[in-house]
Amino acid sequence: MITTTLFDRADLSFDDAGERRDDGYFYKDELALYLEYGLSDRFTLVSRAAWQTVERRRGPDFDSAQGFAATEIGLRGALYSSARQVVSLQAMAVLPGEGENISNQPLGDGGNAWEVRALWGANIADDGFADAQLAYRQRDGVYSDEARLDLTLGWQPARRWHVLAQSFSVWSLDAARSGAPEFEQHKLQVSVGREFGAVECHLGATMTPSGRNTIEERALFVSVWRRF
Repeated sequence: MITTTLFDRADLSFDDAGERRDDGYFYKDELALYLEYGLSDRFTLVSRAAWQTVERRRGPDFDSAQGFAATEIGLRGALYSSARQVVSLQAMAVLPGEGENISNQPLGDGGNAWEVRALWGANIADDGFADAQLAYRQRDGVYSDEARLDLTLGWQPARRWHVLAQSFSVWSLDAARSGAPEFEQHKLQVSVGREFGAVECHLGATMTPSGRNTIEERALFVSVWRRF
């Protein structure tokens, strides 16, 4: 179980050519809960819910919301595992909320969605690991489907200490169907964590170095990991 408090801000956005421009602001404070529960040696239940307070101004348009963002729930199944590697497949339902459901859409917009995700993880030497996840998210209605790629490198520099370097990328796939402009967003995230018994605390930061038709987010977060 991972509980995260996040403070997210943006004063710039990326236009259709990927150039930065100043046309408003974005504020988001979020409390999120991510849960993984092993149903068996092979199957794991996964879910995520987040409560947000969000404000966004873009040109003359102002938008605000307080409530749940999109909620995710799914099932992961292990396909292959060895002493060094694991390969899994995950299916997930995404249920819309009152807050941010799609990063480049008005708050509260976005219907139900379904996601299929392939996951690969491997040990690196004795003090590190790598993780890669590739997903296809199909959205109902007029909203664009998405391709997603998440990458993680983990390192244990000392006993009870952990460092994570991550990237999270999203690409729209069928903007012509939705009538919305194509978009993509690429985030980088770094965090440092320390174990305190069964609890691990992380402090981290997120930035958005590039994108198209999306905001340039910068965030700080604190997360508490609890094994049970």
